[in-house]
Formats: sequence, C-alpha cells, structure tokens
Amino acid sequence: MSYKVLFALNAIIAVAAGLVLLFAPTTGLGQFNMDARVTEVFLTRVVGAALASLGIVLWFAKDADDAVQRNLGMGSLVGAVLGLVVTLMGVIGGTIRVNGWIPIVVFVLFALGYGFMLFLKPRMKE
Repeated sequence: MSYKVLFALNAIIAVAAGLVLLFAPTTGLGQFNMDARVTEVFLTRVVGAALASLGIVLWFAKDADDAVQRNLGMGSLVGAVLGLVVTLMGVIGGTIRVNGWIPIVVFVLFALGYGFMLFLKPRMKE
C-alpha cells in the first residue's frame, strides 16, 4: 500500500459523500434515519462542502513529496479517529438510528490504513 492509493481512495469517498451531503442533504440524513430540520440540513451542507474540499486536497496530495504525504497522513489519521469517535457517540446516543456501521467501517479502515503507513511501513523498511 502507498499514500498515493490511500489518498486516492479517501479522496473518491470524501468527494462522493461530500457532494451527496452538499446537494441532497435530506437524502444523506435519511440514510441514517436522522432528523432533517432546517438547522440539520444547513449543517449537513456545510459538512458536505468540507468533505468535498478535503477530498480535492487529498487527490492532489497523492502526487506530493514524501514529507508532505506523511504530514497529511497524520492529519488524516487524526481525522479518521475523531470521525470514528463522533460516529460512535451518535450511534450510542441514538442520533444515528440506522446504518451507523457504514461510517464506522469507513473510519476504522482509513485509520488502520493511515496508521499502517505512518507507523508500521517505515519499520518494515529497516
């Protein structure tokens, strides 16, 4: 595995999810059986814009030099762990009523991928 592959996968998923949340927020919220009041719809669009932007940054980062990729990998690992924690809180608290396992699996897989690239792969080269 390489940062190039990991960033490309993360970029595609982030842009796809971001565009759904940006342009069809009630559909995105509906997939998790979440309320779609005015405030939730607005904040869902904001999150969608942020996800789409992150995806674009990661897409361009796949061709960056090693130091930049390592730094973005660390930021992406932190983001995946924070996303996992927030999603678990939403599932446990009942805010996310259905399909909560989908973002949990995505966050866990990306956290494992970035963790591998940051901590295990460098040791394998030694």
